Amino acid sequence: MISKRLGPWTLSLLGVICTGACGNYSNEDLDFQLALPDQSEIEAKMQVSVNRSDSAEYYKATRSAVTTFNAMVFDLTGFIEGVRGNTPTSRNGDQRTWGPFADDKHLGWEIRVVMQRSTVSQSLLHMDYWVQLRQVGQDDSAWVSLLVGQFTSQGSARMGTGEIHFNVQDARVVGYPADTDPGLVNLDHLLVRYSNADYPITVHMEIVNLPTAATQAGVYDYAQQQDGSGSMQFDWQGTTDTGAPITATMKSEWLGSGAGRADLTADLTPNLPNQSTTLGTDCWGVDTVATYSHRLSPVTPDVGSAATCLF
Repeated sequence: MISKRLGPWTLSLLGVICTGACGNYSNEDLDFQLALPDQSEIEAKMQVSVNRSDSAEYYKATRSAVTTFNAMVFDLTGFIEGVRGNTPTSRNGDQRTWGPFADDKHLGWEIRVVMQRSTVSQSLLHMDYWVQLRQVGQDDSAWVSLLVGQFTSQGSARMGTGEIHFNVQDARVVGYPADTDPGLVNLDHLLVRYSNADYPITVHMEIVNLPTAATQAGVYDYAQQQDGSGSMQFDWQGTTDTGAPITATMKSEWLGSGAGRADLTADLTPNLPNQSTTLGTDCWGVDTVATYSHRLSPVTPDVGSAATCLF
């Protein structure tokens, strides 16, 4: 729909860091460890194990979006997971550095991870971190940040707000062969903002592809409630009943059981200019089969009753 997962590059980076720095954190490094987001803290929680041919169409679309979203969260957290639990190469006051280490997938390049701690107040701790690249033999001015992240704690070291930028195009500009990973070929940059300080836990993800890509951009907004229910709003690429291409927005909501609802809306559709309209609605039960289905097209009759919808 929007992008492929980032692919094996992250596994390469993880291996590089572990090869050079595996070990145990000391107590003075604990703040750095806790500031890094864990996959389980920002991934979308939805029952996606059910995969039936007769599942509701919009359930299938939501399931696909959640799977793609979580794959990107997995890969992004994979970049910094190599730091978690491993001894820094060097310590300098409130700064920690891992590396540089040789990039075993790209001859002539090396990688380092830098983290900087700052105290905002007695209850707030801020952390900035960078995954950086340079060609072997260059000086420190040549480092280019592939990934830039930050985190500010609120109440506890693991709870707070964070932001991650994945800047693939910046690496291309200095000659880094990012496109050898098929998952990065179309990607210009990726942004993730998250808050896990309180419920609802929220994650905002923006994908910007290169001008040559078939799909230029995509946006996901995910929210998780304490009772296990959740929602996701995301871009949808499709066609109208006349065959014209269209970019619409799908808003999906679900309970912890997996039962849910999704509505597809679009602005500036060719046949309804200058207004927003609902193109369709699907509601489904725990078995993911539609209990109610509505489409804007007059040739597609409604199925089921809207009274069965949980939202």
